[in-house]
Order: sequence, then structure tokens, then C-alpha cells
Amino acid sequence: MVSSARIPVRPIKSLLYWRKSKLNGAATVPVVLSLDPAGVIRMQDSEMVTMFAAPANQATVRFTNWGTMMLTIHGRQYDVVGVGATLSPQPSSVQLAAVDGGLQNNSSVTRAGSAGAALSAVEAIGAVAGAAGGAAMQFAYYKGLEAIKAWQDALPQTGALVQKSPMNAMKYFTLVLVAVVVIGLVVFLSTK
Repeated sequence: MVSSARIPVRPIKSLLYWRKSKLNGAATVPVVLSLDPAGVIRMQDSEMVTMFAAPANQATVRFTNWGTMMLTIHGRQYDVVGVGATLSPQPSSVQLAAVDGGLQNNSSVTRAGSAGAALSAVEAIGAVAGAAGGAAMQFAYYKGLEAIKAWQDALPQTGALVQKSPMNAMKYFTLVLVAVVVIGLVVFLSTK
């Protein structure tokens, strides 16, 4: 009989957002997604009530080009993103404490990105308009994307069925947007 050696799992805990609806931004809610050393993936709501907990090797995960983690556990799909919508509720103090407290009390836990810095950037947008607001939104998006990419790197080691993505759609979108602005400026300046 051959025994299979257990590969240790690097624990991760992230404050992410569960997109319950593709149309209703208010239905994109903060959740704490964690992976413990035993390889159990867990998602908890704003009151830290466990929504699911299962061995990660029972999960099917597909990452999209826009940075959505489509996580299927027990036959149910959860679309998880790194940054909430404009209408999303703020993370609860219990969630923030769970993410930050878990890191302070356990040096083996990695904060896989976080929406913390992203939320700070998004909150500042209220006072800033135009290009600065757009830049802050893009910063928030990339901070959230870092968290999702950390999960994309960690989950294959757990035995989960993972379909990876380069997650570069926003780069291409930004390049096209910059090109359109430059062309618009050239046309505008050449008509004067």
C-alpha cells in the first residue's frame, strides 16, 4: 500500500466581495474567504457566519479575464471579485477584525491582497472628480485583482480543479481608452 504524503497548504485570508447579482451592485457584498492549513476553503458573511466550508479539492474554480473568481462548491457557484461595486455595503468591523486579527495572531497566514487599500481609494473618490477619480478607481481595481491573483496561485496546490486566466482585460481596456483620448486630442487640436 502506498501512502500519500500530505502537502502543506499555505493559509490565506482575504476580504473580497461576493457578486450575488450581475445587475444589482448593492448585492455585491463583502465576504471573508479563507483557506486553512488543512486545505479547507471557507466563505463568511458580514457577521462571520460561515456560508460554506469544504475541502478545497472539492472546489471547481474558473478565473475570468476581468478578475472574477467563479468558485463552485457543493454545486453552487459564487462569483467573487476583489473590489465591491459603488453600491456595495462596507465590510463589517467583525470582518475587518477577522482579516487583520488573524494576521496579527498567526504569522503563517498571508493576507492575499485585500480590499482594505482599495476601499480607502474608493472612499476618497467622493471628493475627487474626473481623471483623479478614474485613477483611484483603477487603483482599487488593481488592488482587488492582486487578491484574486493570489487565490489563483494558491488554489491549484490544494487539489482544486482550477482554470487560470492572465486577467489582463483591464490593461487592454486602459490601452484602448488612452488611445481614444490621444486620437481625440490630436483631432481636436488639428481642427483649431
